[in-house]
Amino acid sequence: MSSHDSSAPRFRRPASMYPSAAASIPGEPDPATSMDLAHDSARALLDGVFHSSDPEVVRRVVALAADDGLTELAALWSAAPASTLPGALWRLYVLHTWVQRSGDEVARRYRAGSRTVPGLRYLTGFAEPPEVAQVQETMDDILRGAFTGDLGLALRRAGAVATLLAHGTAHLADEDPGEERTRQAERLLRTGEELTEAGRHAEEGRLD
Repeated sequence: MSSHDSSAPRFRRPASMYPSAAASIPGEPDPATSMDLAHDSARALLDGVFHSSDPEVVRRVVALAADDGLTELAALWSAAPASTLPGALWRLYVLHTWVQRSGDEVARRYRAGSRTVPGLRYLTGFAEPPEVAQVQETMDDILRGAFTGDLGLALRRAGAVATLLAHGTAHLADEDPGEERTRQAERLLRTGEELTEAGRHAEEGRLD
């Protein structure tokens, strides 16, 4: 990409999910672990919160995600395809973790990306311009939304966040070239696409 080109950045097709927060989550799932366990645990957690009449339950789940309390479940879910419930929750969990830990960098990339694809800004719910605390609170809202009734919308919102961050990361790579930042942009774009598609599946009742 040239720094003189004002058009949207072009991406090579990404091969895998970005590792920004995933690197901090220890271990790979045991290969012998049944994929059924990943699906069952994801559904049990989602249904348990959704059917609870106690708002404290929802608050605790969001707090668990913020404090690494879901680490073991997330490690189990990480092996699941993006088109499945555990795979979608894994990507949402990683994005949420990264935003909470790297709010300054996320806000910086978001500001750069929102100029490229402004139509997605409204879906994310981020303020303009976003402040670190507001970005983190909005990601909490998105995570909370996944457990309180509109999973499809929550996943599509998370997908919009990841997509905008991908474009912002690509712009920053254009200004300060580097292979690692370019790879991050590609992986973020792939994550955005996967979360958006998972959101559509959830809305159609096809996310299992």
